[in-house]
Amino acid sequence: MGWHFRRLAELEEGEKIDIPQREVFKALLRFIKPYKFRVLLLAVAIFSGIFVNLAIPLVTKFLIDSILRADIFMLMIYSVIFLGVVSLNLMLSFSQSYLNSWIGQTLIHDIRNKMYWHLLRIKQRYFSGQDTGRLVSRLTNDVDTIGNAFTSGLIDTLANVFQLFSAIFIMFKLSIELSFIVLLLIPLILLSSWIFAKRARDAFRESRKKIAEVTSRIEQNVSGAKVVQAFSYRKKINIESFSKINRENLEINVQASKVVSSIGPTMGVIRALGIALILWYGGMLVSQGKLTIGTLVAFYGYVDMFFRPIQMITMFYNTLQSTLAAAERVVDFLRWEKEEDHGSIDKMPEKGEIEYKNVVFGYDERIPVIKGVSFRVRPGERVAIVGPTGSGKTTLVNLLLRFYDPWEGQILIDGIDIRKYKLDTLRKFIAFVPQEPILFDGTVYENMTLANSSISKEEVIRMLEYLGLKEIIDKLPKCLDTKILEGGKNISMGQRQVISYIRALIANPKILVLDEATSSLDLYTEEKLQKALEKISKGKTMIIIAHRLQTIINSDRIIVIHNGRIVEEGTHDELLEMKGLYARLYESQFAKITT
Repeated sequence: MGWHFRRLAELEEGEKIDIPQREVFKALLRFIKPYKFRVLLLAVAIFSGIFVNLAIPLVTKFLIDSILRADIFMLMIYSVIFLGVVSLNLMLSFSQSYLNSWIGQTLIHDIRNKMYWHLLRIKQRYFSGQDTGRLVSRLTNDVDTIGNAFTSGLIDTLANVFQLFSAIFIMFKLSIELSFIVLLLIPLILLSSWIFAKRARDAFRESRKKIAEVTSRIEQNVSGAKVVQAFSYRKKINIESFSKINRENLEINVQASKVVSSIGPTMGVIRALGIALILWYGGMLVSQGKLTIGTLVAFYGYVDMFFRPIQMITMFYNTLQSTLAAAERVVDFLRWEKEEDHGSIDKMPEKGEIEYKNVVFGYDERIPVIKGVSFRVRPGERVAIVGPTGSGKTTLVNLLLRFYDPWEGQILIDGIDIRKYKLDTLRKFIAFVPQEPILFDGTVYENMTLANSSISKEEVIRMLEYLGLKEIIDKLPKCLDTKILEGGKNISMGQRQVISYIRALIANPKILVLDEATSSLDLYTEEKLQKALEKISKGKTMIIIAHRLQTIINSDRIIVIHNGRIVEEGTHDELLEMKGLYARLYESQFAKITT
C-alpha cells in the first residue's frame, strides 16, 4: 500500500515515470488497433502515393530527353503522362491527409473516453494523492499530443522509410557513381539525428511536466477565485508564483523549440552539400557524354526524395519524443488500480444493520487513522459520530462506502462482510449526502434525479412539497429547470443541500449517511432541512457526522471518536453526565453560540 503513496509523491515532485519504452509502444499499438481497416486504407493511399511520386522524376527525365532529341510525338505523350501522374499524386495526398486526421481525432476521442471511464473506477487513494490540474492535464494535453502525433504522420513516417530505400535503389540504377556520393553523407546525417533526438526527448519530457503544473495552478486559482480575491495581499504572491511556473514552462518550450528548429537548417546544410557535389560531379559526367541531362535532372529529383524523408523522419522522431513522454503519463494513469469488486452478492439487505468489528485503517501504512473501532448500528437507528477535526469520522464513512478497505477487521451489513456485496449493489442501498453537495452541469431536476432518471418533474415537486422544501427551490429563476453552473456557484448552499436531500430520497436507500450535511447554513434553512431529514430518515438506518452538536442532540445514540478510537458512547444526556470529551465539545460550542 505504501508503494502507491510513494509513487504519487514521485509524480508530484516531477520525477521520471519509470515505464519501459517497449510497454509504451505496445500501448500505442493497442490504441490504434480498433482502426486497423482505416489504417490499412491509409497505408494503401500512402504507398500508392510513393510509387506515383517516384515516377515523377523518371517521367521528367523522358520529357527532357525528348526535348533534346526534338521528338515532338514522344514529348506530347510524356507531357500527358506527367499531367496524369501529378493529378493522381494530388488526389492521393488528399486521401492521406483526410484519413490521417480522421484516425488522429478518433484516437483522441477514444483514448479520452477510456481514461475517463478508468477515472471513474480508480481507487480513492489516487485522488487524495494527485493534484487535480495534473490529472486534468493527462486527460487533455497528453491525449491531444498522442492524437496529433498520428495526425502529423505516424504511418506517413513509416512510408518515408520505404521511399528512402526506393529512392536509393533507383539512384543506383541511374548512376552508381553519383549514388556513392550521396551515401557518403549518411554517417553525418545519422550523427546529427542522434544528437538532436537525445536533446529533444529530455526537453519534451520536461515540457509535459511543466504544462501540467501550469494547468494545475490555473485550475486552483479558478476554483478558489473568491479566496484569492478576498485575500488581496495574497494576489501579488499568487501572480509571482504563477509567473515563475509559466516562465519555467516558457523556457523549457523555447529550449525544445530551439532543438526542433535546429533540425531543418542542419539537414538543409547537409542536403546543400550533397546537391553541390552531385551537380559538380554530374555536370562533369554530362560534359564527358557519360550521362544525359535528363538523367542528371531525374537523379537530382531522387536526391530530394532521399533527403526529404530523412528530414521528415528526424523531425517526426522528435515529435515522437513528445508523444512518448505524453504516452508514458497516459499509460501510467491507466495502470492505476481500479476499485476491487470481488463481491458476488447483488441482493439488497432487508434490515440495514451496520457493524464495525475491530476495524483498523490508515491512508499511509505507517500511520493508522482508525485503531480497532467496533460498534453496531441497529436497523432504523439514528447514530451520530462526533469528535475533533482529524479524529477519523469521515474515514469511517469512506470505509462503509468501500472507497477504501480496512487493513484489519470487518464492516458488516446485515451480518455480511461488505466486501462480499457487489460494489454497485452496496452503493445503491447507501445514500451519501456529503458535507459539500456535489453538483454537475445540467438542470436542478437532472441533478436531483441522478439515482433514477425515470422520476418525473411532477413526482419531484410532490417530494419537495412533502418535505416542506419547495419554497427554497421556487426562489430559483426557472425552478427545476434552472441551469446549474460549475460546482453550483449560481445557487445558495441551502438550495444545494435541498438537491442532495431529494437525490437521497429518490435513491430510497436502506442506509442514509450524512457527512456534516447541515454546516454553513442559515438557521431558517437548517431548521427546514432538519424537519425534512426527519421525514426522509423514517424507517432507515442513519449515520450522521457533525461538528455542530445541536443538530444531533435527538439522535438515538452518539459515538465520540478521538485519535481513531471510540472514547465515549451514549445518548446526549448520558454523555453530558459523563463530563468527558463530548461534554467539553458541547460546552465549547454552546459558549460560542451564546457569546
